[in-house]
Amino acid sequence: MHRLGVITTLLGLILSVVGLIVGFWKMLNGSGHAEIWLGLVPLGFVGLLLGVTLTQLSRK
Repeated sequence: MHRLGVITTLLGLILSVVGLIVGFWKMLNGSGHAEIWLGLVPLGFVGLLLGVTLTQLSRK
């Protein structure tokens, strides 16, 4: 369960960072697909929260 928490945390972090960078880059260039990329940021935060929770629960 600890390994799953670490993997979920890393995936959440990657989703958040990629969503922010690519989303704002597309928005500055005037692309209409910026909302899709920026929509990955909340999913990344959910992944981060789930991963940290799984990691902390596996220690008990």
